[in-house]
Amino acid sequence: MRGPSRRLLLAPVTITATKPLLPTHVKGFLWVDTLFRSTRLVRDLEYYWNPRAANLTGQTIQFWDHLDRRHPDLDHDTVSVEDLGHLYVRFHASGDARPMDRLRHYTERVEREGWVHPSTRAATRDWQRQLGLLGVHDPGLTADRPAAASIDETVELLVRRHLCVDHRGHGGPAYLDGTRWGMPLRPVIGADGHANYLLVILRDLLPRLAEGGQALLVYDDDLAHDYALLARVLGELGARPSRLPLGRVPIGRAARSSRYGGWDGHSLGRLAELCLREFDPAVYRLGMRLYFIAMLKRTAAEPFRPDLLRRAMRRAARMLDEAGGAGDGDDLLAYLGGFAAPGGWIDPYRLTDGLFARRPSSDLLKQVYL
Repeated sequence: MRGPSRRLLLAPVTITATKPLLPTHVKGFLWVDTLFRSTRLVRDLEYYWNPRAANLTGQTIQFWDHLDRRHPDLDHDTVSVEDLGHLYVRFHASGDARPMDRLRHYTERVEREGWVHPSTRAATRDWQRQLGLLGVHDPGLTADRPAAASIDETVELLVRRHLCVDHRGHGGPAYLDGTRWGMPLRPVIGADGHANYLLVILRDLLPRLAEGGQALLVYDDDLAHDYALLARVLGELGARPSRLPLGRVPIGRAARSSRYGGWDGHSLGRLAELCLREFDPAVYRLGMRLYFIAMLKRTAAEPFRPDLLRRAMRRAARMLDEAGGAGDGDDLLAYLGGFAAPGGWIDPYRLTDGLFARRPSSDLLKQVYL
């Protein structure tokens, strides 16, 4: 029998499909996938991923514009996602980004018809292949999901609740106002009229969260200040948000955004190639989860280590060989309930770390990890 009947909205921050999936991205997808697959067994859960949220960001649209101007003959059907990522790194180093008020034709197409640039379509196809091989549930990477509310509707609601300072009528920006909680004003619409990712998230979440609705926000720890403000705003408007920040996975000594480079040889495609030379797909799926969830933990700054990943693969192989019988379905639900966080979702770290302490059932492995 299921637990609480109220639906939990699982809302991870979206990632721009402008480069290959790298260790930090892999960690995020595996944490969210394990959380989703375990939690949905014990309560009503919606995993909400909106590609438009990433496709409306300035860094994505400015990169699309750069490609169209500087690489008009690029064959997006044949360029590798790694080469696309290298173009993305060079773009950010070049200073070639044009002002957003000159790129409204891109945002208007995304808003009006869900248009996606061919480069991002190609990168998303590669992500789907790699995540499928990893056994990760596709949350809707290619889905067309218009925002549930317009920019004006969202700003008007926020202004009515004294949560937004709107200077657009005077040619200025609009700000989220968290000063009542001791937080600084946070721009969400620039003087150029472009809305940033926070407002896009609010456009999606506010209409979906009825009074008292629960949401779990999963995000990069570098965005902690923004998400603390976002959670305050959602709570003020009647929702019940909880937060799950995840630390980046350093490559070498650097824990930084993929836009700065330094990630060659660490794409998910490369990791899969190395692991699957020696281990079968089930071991690869479980071993990646053991490493990125239990061994790297939530916020640990441990750099990516191939030797530890290989150790996780060997441990996964032993776990699969020694797994217990399927057991009773009610036993599995009771077991999962022991790893519930206060917000009602199953804690991926505690659940996965628990695999090292006891022989896992084949039912748990099949339903949550494989």
